[in-house]
Amino acid sequence: MPFEVDLSVKVAGVSMKNPLVLSEGPLTANARLIKRAAEHPIGAITTKSIQQQNSRSENPYMIAAGRGLINADWTATDLDGWLPELDQIDIPMPLFTNIGTNKCPPKKAAEFAAVLQEHGASFVTFSDYEPENLVDAIRFARKQVKVPLMVKLPPFVKNIGDLCKRLEDAGVDMIAAMDAVGPAMDIDVKTRRPILGCDGSFGYLSSAPIFPLTLAYIAEIAQNVSVPILGVGGVTCAEDVIKLIMVGATCVGMVGTPILKGLSIFDKVEADLKKWMVDNQVRSLDEIRGCAKEYMHHVAPQTLRAQVDADACLGCGMCVTSCYAGAITQNSDKKAVVNYDYCTGCGVCQTVCRARAICVSKDMAKSEGK
Repeated sequence: MPFEVDLSVKVAGVSMKNPLVLSEGPLTANARLIKRAAEHPIGAITTKSIQQQNSRSENPYMIAAGRGLINADWTATDLDGWLPELDQIDIPMPLFTNIGTNKCPPKKAAEFAAVLQEHGASFVTFSDYEPENLVDAIRFARKQVKVPLMVKLPPFVKNIGDLCKRLEDAGVDMIAAMDAVGPAMDIDVKTRRPILGCDGSFGYLSSAPIFPLTLAYIAEIAQNVSVPILGVGGVTCAEDVIKLIMVGATCVGMVGTPILKGLSIFDKVEADLKKWMVDNQVRSLDEIRGCAKEYMHHVAPQTLRAQVDADACLGCGMCVTSCYAGAITQNSDKKAVVNYDYCTGCGVCQTVCRARAICVSKDMAKSEGK
């Protein structure tokens, strides 16, 4: 009998077939784009930010930068423009509607939320770089909105525990984090000019480069809230999804990676999630959710050193290249060998090893050298 896995999650009474959320952005700017996205295995889809006034971005406004994306897309549609779009949407997954409270005061945003729930919104979410606006928006909206409410926190909020408590007291149903990091920019060395066309030539960085920041942020938030968490920012693969769930996320959002790699990335991530669960005998994501939290404040002893599993070593030499202490060499079979007079146990080698043949450990019995 095949090992059956269940990717489904349920948040504030809203059921999703998997934890993957297409977050707000250019891919969800209207009904046509949302319906196109709905052809893929996505747990929920979030509209692009709804604001008080229409606006347009100066071209170009999105550029690839290394493995990341710099985004200066301030294009927005107002509520009157969104309502006929929403009324055209009939998709098989929950629709999250996003309101940008940075361009829509909290009281007005709450009024928008009350209207959006009548036009198909399964969730209403508020996003802002000013956390106080988010607290006020939830407090005002909770009095008149029946569907669940979410906020998307900006990066690097101080006193995150206090903010999360106030959001929960105001009635928030889920907390998302984090938004893109910036400002960021790039220069075309051929033309000798900034690439982005906006005033100042600055945008905000997302996709792969910010994932470690997101992971730490979600881990911190998870220690301070009782409501579900949506982890978003830098997610590129199923392993990223698993890591976020292990530190406490309920759902995981993507937007930069689908822009750079296409919406089919959701097909791949869902398939890879299922494979990982089968390979690791995990039937439900509940089995691993938050499992890493108990180890986050564990301090490892300073006596750990690199250990090489010679049978697993591929002889690629990446550990040799990355060892700043010059403690790793290769023997005649190209297997990694550690000199423990030089090894400091820094940990870089185990993270660059594709075969996972090196780990930082007390036990050095499997190592080929001393």
